[in-house]
Amino acid sequence: FVLAAQTRVLEDQLGAQVWPYLAVSESFSNNTVRLVLENDGLGPAVLRSIALSVDGKPKQSFVDALHAVLGPNLIRRARGEFIGLDENSNSPGSVLRAGDSTELLALTSRKFALGFARDMQRVNLHMCYCAIMPGRCWMKDSNGSADPQPVRACREIPNDLLHNSTMEALNRNW
Repeated sequence: FVLAAQTRVLEDQLGAQVWPYLAVSESFSNNTVRLVLENDGLGPAVLRSIALSVDGKPKQSFVDALHAVLGPNLIRRARGEFIGLDENSNSPGSVLRAGDSTELLALTSRKFALGFARDMQRVNLHMCYCAIMPGRCWMKDSNGSADPQPVRACREIPNDLLHNSTMEALNRNW
């Protein structure tokens, strides 16, 4: 019994030393809105799934989210003005080291960036990620102030951005 209890304590201590903690930040400057995923924890985060929603409604891609926030036909409405869209193509199993970040989205547009920045609170990322130790995973919403919730494993999420093709979304909707 004592050996099992000591083993459990050591596992908990080791788990605390490798605990990842993902956070999403937004920034706006020079007509560019950036959405960045940061690992503020002590250990690497293994990305398993990221689902996107606007006003609580699931979206298949950032392009779909832009349309939900800014309206349809962005290219036509830009009337020849430049619109830049950079989207990171992380995949399931990608690792974000402790202290590192990755830019998920950058929208550059004199016409649309400020409006998107103002309405970013409507966009939510529902993320599931794991530590490098088996059996230690968490769910986190980007709009929630609550700490990540522990889960045994990351289940499959419909419209998972890590499993969807960015090019398919661009060809389908842009």
